Amino acid sequence: MVSASTLRKWQYLLGIVLIVVVGIHLAFRWPSYEQSITYTAAISHIQAWNLAYAAVLYILLYAALTHGLIGLRTLLLELWHWKYARITIDVTLILIGVFVAIVGTIALTGTILALIH
Repeated sequence: MVSASTLRKWQYLLGIVLIVVVGIHLAFRWPSYEQSITYTAAISHIQAWNLAYAAVLYILLYAALTHGLIGLRTLLLELWHWKYARITIDVTLILIGVFVAIVGTIALTGTILALIH
């Protein structure tokens, strides 16, 4: 498996990526949040920034998911110290991560396609 120091570096890098991507995502909501979440505004954002806006949303999905799972892994390994805890936690979180990534990708792609057409 991956060493703890490598995962910590990924955790820090993903934290920085999340800060940048959330900033970009919130910039799409400027100057009025209430106006930006209307149906017509959402369609215009996606149509005007088709690839860029979709990329921001996908990066946000995967970075937040990975960042959260690495953090959860760290917490669970601090709580449990039995013989096969590391392997069990790693396999369980990988399965959960793959499932959530697939469901999130399908949901996000469906929403984007529905808003475009």
